[in-house]
Amino acid sequence: MLAGLVATGCVTTPRPQLTEPEKTIDAVRDAYQQDDAGLFLHTLGKPVLREYSEHIIRVGWGEIRPRVGSFVEQAEVVSVEDFREASRDVNVDPGFVWPDDRAQLKRVRLRLDGKEEDFLLQQEVDDAPEQSKQADGFWIGDRYFVKREHASPKTYLTEDSPEDERTHWRLVFPYYPFQNNGPLTAMLQKTLEEQN
Repeated sequence: MLAGLVATGCVTTPRPQLTEPEKTIDAVRDAYQQDDAGLFLHTLGKPVLREYSEHIIRVGWGEIRPRVGSFVEQAEVVSVEDFREASRDVNVDPGFVWPDDRAQLKRVRLRLDGKEEDFLLQQEVDDAPEQSKQADGFWIGDRYFVKREHASPKTYLTEDSPEDERTHWRLVFPYYPFQNNGPLTAMLQKTLEEQN
């Protein structure tokens, strides 16, 4: 079930900067409302995308999206707090994801139909775009040059992309300590089972 939920995305247009966890939750809503799988992918943290490939997410988007619409639209943010990850349980079933080591984390509590559940977000910095001054290198034809290997990298790296503009809060879902017995996750699983 959780794999099916996460199976949802394609990034082709500029994506919003997820500077606060609330903006991430709003972006998930926008992805649903605009039927934009790429935007949904943009909200998912690296741990999720290591467990569930972008291809699986794209393939599942059309099937899962209509089933979780009311959940996505009606859930409200109750609180946002800094979070320090507890020790990991090595016996956890596959399919759950864990945040990256030493990542900054936030616990976001959502409410739906009088029930509340925590969701985990981690802060991530995207790689610098290829043409940016902050990129590690650049291509000339079919050869890649690291900055220090070329006499004039500024000729090729012309755009500015500061790190603070590439920093996002992204979902780490399903996170075992929150989703294993979470009432909202249980509601969502029941909805998915009823529609199968």
